Amino acid sequence: MSRVAANAAKPWRIAVVLGAAGIALASCGTTAVTTPHVVGTPSTSIDVALQDVACTTSGSCIAVGASDSSVVPSAVAEVRHADGTWSALSVPDTLSQSIASVSCWSRECLVGGSQASLDSIWSYQQSDGSLSVATAPRAGRGVSALDCFATASCAVVDATGIAGSSRLSFTSDGATTWSSPSPMAWTVGDAVTALSCTDTLDCLVAATTSSDQVLLEATHDGGITWTQRTVPSRWRTLTSLTCAKLDCVALVNAGTSSLVARTSTFGRLWRSAELVNSASALACARLSRCVVAGATSTRGPWLATLKGLRAKTVALAYVPSPLIDAACSVKICAAVAVSTVLSFNP
Repeated sequence: MSRVAANAAKPWRIAVVLGAAGIALASCGTTAVTTPHVVGTPSTSIDVALQDVACTTSGSCIAVGASDSSVVPSAVAEVRHADGTWSALSVPDTLSQSIASVSCWSRECLVGGSQASLDSIWSYQQSDGSLSVATAPRAGRGVSALDCFATASCAVVDATGIAGSSRLSFTSDGATTWSSPSPMAWTVGDAVTALSCTDTLDCLVAATTSSDQVLLEATHDGGITWTQRTVPSRWRTLTSLTCAKLDCVALVNAGTSSLVARTSTFGRLWRSAELVNSASALACARLSRCVVAGATSTRGPWLATLKGLRAKTVALAYVPSPLIDAACSVKICAAVAVSTVLSFNP
């Protein structure tokens, strides 16, 4: 997902709630309207399921998937071209690969995960269509979240392997070099699910505690100090976090429902809107114009556009299974199911 981290929480995403796409904020409801259908395309590989998708700001999108088994192939990738077609990408030759997050800038992307219990970062170059191994922060034990917020500038949260803690690092040269990692002591024993930075100083990071509660903290000095943000007690997992200045949008699992949550105070205060279907991902072309993807109560695919508080269900054709991830650039959005890719104008 572009600027979307949070794949650690994907298993819960497939739980569903009856209904067509629509949302309600507090006591206010909205009417779901069906939009023209989007046609899915079978993925180029049936051996490994797709998991993540991300789009560059210039309109190219990459979809990736991986398996932690030792069976070859262990990873797959494909790219969406300017004419709307998708084709396979060659992936680095690795075994037991996992992928946690994908994030892009103008014409490049980083893919973060783990391989042999170490950080794994790949670099996608739109200019030549290559996907290659990039430098990862030293001594990391697996990427949890990745966010690119400017050209060649990204933040990564990875595991330390010590007491279940995580750390935050930055690159300003597209993963050629990384800053010295800043320990995140507040994450000990918790699973990091989302990361969004507006620059190298200001970031929000979400985690899920062992008691299934969202823990959200902010830094304004690049990870040296952290301040806890208060969130509703019924929030179980926060994912798909995207921030621009003080405004952020996120997808929340509240146990029996999926919520779209927004803040204009960098996480200090939130308002939320409940979705009538179960969402696995949220992505925004702009923070005011987003899409949500997931599943219906019959485990069919579900996609909706979200503008303000008005949701519109997008009719889908040739999409046989629930949607797992979504991503947007300014002009194009994309979504993936385990064996399907699709793209559309948001």
